[in-house]
Amino acid sequence: MEPLGINMGLGLTELILVTLLIGFPIISLIDLARKKLIGTPLAIWVLVICVVPLLGRLAYWIIRPTAESRV
Repeated sequence: MEPLGINMGLGLTELILVTLLIGFPIISLIDLARKKLIGTPLAIWVLVICVVPLLGRLAYWIIRPTAESRV
């Protein structure tokens, strides 16, 4: 029975998807802020994380830029 028309199986899936779509970029941006990057590299990473939906975030976590690697 689905009280109020809520299907809990699909609700859990939607919760996980929303968490990934909203939480993952926020965590990525917070981690980027802690890296102490400045200037162009910081701007490029923010754009990549925010504009390219999934690939940009995955690229950030795979490459993991450091403050020493700034150009």
